[in-house]
This record gives sequence, structure tokens and C-alpha cells, in this order.
Amino acid sequence: MVVAVRPKPAYGRSLSRFKQAKRVGKEVLSDKGQAISCPEKVRPFGAEWYSTRRKIKEVLSFYRDLLEDRKSLSQDHGKSPETRFYSGIVVHVRVAKLLQSKGKWVNTSRQIGHVSGIKVGDEFLWRGELSIVGLHHEFQKGIDCMKMINGKTIAISIVDSGRYENNATGIASDQLVYCGQGENPNIVRGKKPKDQKLAGGNLALKNSMDDKRPVRVIRRINKNGCGYMFVYDGLYRVTEFWKERGEFGKYVYKFLLKKC
Repeated sequence: MVVAVRPKPAYGRSLSRFKQAKRVGKEVLSDKGQAISCPEKVRPFGAEWYSTRRKIKEVLSFYRDLLEDRKSLSQDHGKSPETRFYSGIVVHVRVAKLLQSKGKWVNTSRQIGHVSGIKVGDEFLWRGELSIVGLHHEFQKGIDCMKMINGKTIAISIVDSGRYENNATGIASDQLVYCGQGENPNIVRGKKPKDQKLAGGNLALKNSMDDKRPVRVIRRINKNGCGYMFVYDGLYRVTEFWKERGEFGKYVYKFLLKKC
């Protein structure tokens, strides 16, 4: 359930607990998929990066204003702002696609690694914002994938939204146990539990592990009764996976990710 009222943080502010750790000598991939070595100090951002960040700030401000206007929109139609048409994922997708049709989305191509204009620790109020800025293109699926030239599909980002049995040691942990995708009765009510399959996003995560490709991680953070937000936590690598009996007695896949 989406919380309608939420404190509005300044865009681009980084949480102190999400400060990017030094990654001396560790390899990540650039936006073009080329292997690079992380220097001891973070490289300065270029003019193009700052230009993209300004665009992101503008489009997010516009998006949030449009969502706020849904209250007046519902009143004009004599409906409650809490009805399904004017609240929740429906209105968020409608507004996001409206901005997409106007060419306002940023970082529209799927890519590996960090995306331009986004820092580790940046905060986002709504799930739809992740698609608008190019961090995670899927509106509802927790695993975003990209098909490579060789035909293999890899995972490029995941959202730890709390809908599955994911586990992290503390809010700023450098590792995450991520539950695989699919067959979750908590999402589709009345659905009979089934074993998860090593297919789709689950297979893509395994492929990312095999190819040693980094995966962007976005975490949903609860704010002590004041709603929640999404925080970009940086690049992780899938280091291992396994299957075990889950909450409903069926097999689920678990993936261990460690920060690059």
C-alpha cells in the first residue's frame, strides 16, 4: 500500500550510513560494459554527468507535483483520492508513462553499472521514480534484466522492496541475501504456492554471477511510521545462490550479493 503523505527530502542528499566505501583495486563495469579499475579516490564527475543530474532533478520535481495534483484531479471527478484509479501503483504508472511520452525520462537505455547523474545514497520517494531516472526500468518486478549480444540475459538491478524474504545485516550492510522472483502468494492473493524456477530474473541473476557482472541494488527503507523511500545502495556482485524451503513450504532461490 502506497503512503500518500511523506516528508520530501532534498534530492541528491546521501544518507550518512550509505556513504560509498573505498573500492581500491576492485573491478566494476562502466556504462559501456568495459572493465575498469576503481581508483582509491572517486573520480570527479564530468559536465555530462552534472547535466544529466539537473535533468533528473527537474523531472522528479515535475513527477512529484503531478502526483500531488491527483488530489485535485479526484475532487474534480467527485472521487476519493484513495480510490484505485487515483492512488497506488495505477496512478504512478500513468503519470510516469505520461512523462515518458513527453520525452522526459532520463537514462532510457538499459545499462550495466552506475547510471549517469545518480550517486550512491540518493533517495527516491516513489517506485516509479526509479524507472524515470533509469536506475530500475521495471515498475513492479524486483529484477531488471538486459539481453546481451550473445543472447544471454543478465540482471542489471534489483529492488529490495520487502515483499519477499530478503535479509540484510543492518540498514547499511555490505551484503544482501535476496529471495528469487516468482510464485509469491503475498503478491497475488489466492495464488497457490509453487516452487520457484531458475528462469527469468532468477536465471539472469545466476548469469550475472557467472559473468561477474555488477548489479545495482536499490533498497526500500521504512521511516519510523512516516512512510518509506527508496535508496540507491550502489553496485553489488552475486557471489553464490541456492534453493531452500520458503515461507509456504515450497522451494525458493536465494542469492547472496556483496558490495563491490
